[in-house]
Amino acid sequence: MPVQPLPAPSAIRLLVIKIGWMDGPSLLPTAPSGPRPVRRHYPVVATYVILCLNVFIFGLMTAAGGSKNVNVLLNFGASYGPFFRNGQYWRLVMPMFLHIGFAHLAVNMFALCVLGAYLEPLYGYGRFALLYVVSGMGGTLLSMEASSNIAAGASGAIFGVAGAMLVTGLLHPEVVPRRWKNVFGGGILAAIVVELIFGRFIQHIDNWAHLGGLVVGLLLARLIPPAAINVDSARWSESRFQPVVLLPAAVVLIAFGTTANIYAKTQQLARLLAEADRLEAAGHADRARAPLEEAKRIDPRNARVHEELGGLALARKDYGDAIREYEAALRFNHASPSESLLLATAYVESGDFAKAREVLEKAQRPARADVQEMLGEVCSGLKLYTEAVQHYQEALKLSPDSPLTNNNLAWIYATCENPQLRDPHAALEHALRAVQLTGWRQPDFIDTLAAALAANGEFKLAAETEAKAAQMEPGNPGFQESLARYRKAAGL
Repeated sequence: MPVQPLPAPSAIRLLVIKIGWMDGPSLLPTAPSGPRPVRRHYPVVATYVILCLNVFIFGLMTAAGGSKNVNVLLNFGASYGPFFRNGQYWRLVMPMFLHIGFAHLAVNMFALCVLGAYLEPLYGYGRFALLYVVSGMGGTLLSMEASSNIAAGASGAIFGVAGAMLVTGLLHPEVVPRRWKNVFGGGILAAIVVELIFGRFIQHIDNWAHLGGLVVGLLLARLIPPAAINVDSARWSESRFQPVVLLPAAVVLIAFGTTANIYAKTQQLARLLAEADRLEAAGHADRARAPLEEAKRIDPRNARVHEELGGLALARKDYGDAIREYEAALRFNHASPSESLLLATAYVESGDFAKAREVLEKAQRPARADVQEMLGEVCSGLKLYTEAVQHYQEALKLSPDSPLTNNNLAWIYATCENPQLRDPHAALEHALRAVQLTGWRQPDFIDTLAAALAANGEFKLAAETEAKAAQMEPGNPGFQESLARYRKAAGL
């Protein structure tokens, strides 16, 4: 028994007729007499336009540096949650027109052509374009909310088309040609399930976008009925303007225009940042500030510009200015632990360890080795050695070959006044590891190794080791004092 269509409530049906969603053939019987109207229709015009847009933008990305280049992807509007939440709302639309590599483009465009050839004739180009664009936006939104990755591709929108085919086959079987019955309804359901399973287990597939597009496609197809009554009887929609196409067209054009404007601005910012980097590398840090201030005027919400300005302020020991710039960078890229680390560094340099700790504790989820390492340093500055050890140990779990973490943990184990934290054997193990990782080229780490040897009672070896550090930095008074102390303890 065929599934009967579920008619929309009359009020909704009248509403969609008025705004152009029901611009297909009349639902009333046709008059038996009179000349038959000329049928001039373009069943897959929206599919072809969308395909051409994807290919065109892929060509632009290739010319701009390659579709696999992360900066190119971001500049062209790839989905990235932190940027979207910072007000870059055009990223809701652009990802469905971007692809990462030719194979990605070819697979998605093939799927678009196949599914579009089935669905667009039934819905008309206007409603099909609306369904495609809104489904793509739904997929992008879920992807950005559920994942922190940079993503792009038309698959969310294509899953929306597949979801609409499922609903059409189940709720509107009378519009589906007999020769297409095995594609709609249960036929497309199997393909959807298989693709979702593949997306769950294959790396680099954005299954969140698939799910988001699918759900939106299902909902839209439930609300918006097809245009054609029965393709087999050749009762097609006449080729006339479908006003609903203005909505997706406007959304896409606004997104394209905004992206083009932002792209031009980004290129200008890149030139200014490159000029600032060149001046700073040449030793003209004072002159590097001018192009950065110009970049800040062009885009006051650019986190990297504030980060560069903060670095210049930190170098000239203007800690107040550095803190203000790093706070702005963190505000405009709040999901970046790197911005938190820079702000914490500025607070540490200014002597405000408590504020540095507050910043870092907000940034330590998810756990990162560099954040845990900085927390260890901050807690050491606050003389909270127990907590410092815990943070260093956590950092080593995440990154066991970090020379700095091994060195700092060794220093606490070797020199801490708290006897419960003193561990000479562990100090020697971590200090030796830090020195080996840096090839005996870091005098501070060699000094820590000497302290660890002294903690184990090996004063002669400690003196010999400290002598190497003092030789590398002969003007360091701390190394000279330690060398004298170890020699005295060794009776030399």
